[in-house]
Amino acid sequence: MVGIRERKRAETRQRISDCATRLFERRGFESVTLADVAAAADVSVKTVVNYFGAKEELFFDAEPAVLEQLVATVADRGTASATTAIRPLVVSSPILAGPCSWGAVDEAMWAAMRTFAQCERDSPTLTARRASLLQSWLTPLGEASGSTAWAAAATGVLILRHSVVQDGLLAGRSPVSVRRRLNATVGAALDALERGFADDAS
Repeated sequence: MVGIRERKRAETRQRISDCATRLFERRGFESVTLADVAAAADVSVKTVVNYFGAKEELFFDAEPAVLEQLVATVADRGTASATTAIRPLVVSSPILAGPCSWGAVDEAMWAAMRTFAQCERDSPTLTARRASLLQSWLTPLGEASGSTAWAAAATGVLILRHSVVQDGLLAGRSPVSVRRRLNATVGAALDALERGFADDAS
């Protein structure tokens, strides 16, 4: 059972994250300071840093949980291949490893995703951070799968997935259109990954 102190910490962390996201989307990532975030969340700058460390971590707040789910899924795959294990997390939701299925996407959610994607695309800092973030997933995925080679190829598929969804959002395409392209392009990449490592332990 979660104690009062832990619950309050979680609430404070979420408030900081939510305030930061709204500021980034309204003003652009580069123009927002930690002091701006602290003021919006009604906390000190020290509190923001204690929870997140850096401004980039505020934007990519959800990514550690995504990686954790990917790693756990690969590690607990049983007799399935690592590719088969991660496929649903890659193609079944508009957000990688997200809880929301494509069928549950509404206009408000899609618009919010488009705003978030535009914020990331407009920021050289965030674009570089996204690349390094995905690259950093190679080692944990390699350890979970038992194959660094598979992890490197799988990371490439995840990079492709991000590009397909982000490009579709920013081009004003519908969820149905983006899902169709994701299934065709990223699905084919997953099929190739499956074939390429068919005889591998992973």
